[in-house]
Amino acid sequence: MKKIIFNDSILITKTITAMKITFSMLKMISFFILLLILTGIGCEEKETGLTSGKVIFYTNAQAMVNCGPFNVTVYVDNNDVGFISNPYVADNLPDAINTTSTIVLEKTKGKYSYTAKMDCGQSGTWTGEFEIRNNNVYIFLDIKDCILK
Repeated sequence: MKKIIFNDSILITKTITAMKITFSMLKMISFFILLLILTGIGCEEKETGLTSGKVIFYTNAQAMVNCGPFNVTVYVDNNDVGFISNPYVADNLPDAINTTSTIVLEKTKGKYSYTAKMDCGQSGTWTGEFEIRNNNVYIFLDIKDCILK
């Protein structure tokens, strides 16, 4: 009977030792997972080495306002960058090429402000800001957001 208790004690000691090792391994694995998570925080954007990007302006104004042909003139940082003479009516985002329905600009990374103006019966404006980072920036000048004067 003593022998069985002795063997049970050895078995219990080995089990406890194995559990301690397993617990230590779990702590190490948890530490590495936490380290990976913390390393990933703040790395939402991968640096691509790009120093510029595109901003694409488009509007539905000419299709929504019934006053004949008119232009929407766009200003970036108070500089006239062009005009949109036709509405963009497709359901998808426009291609990053200049057309009569879009204005596409190549800008260096940074923050910019814009103003767009239409003159059709009543004049109206859109204003806002955008930031060039690692992707194209699409700015939809929706007639619903136009501030009429």
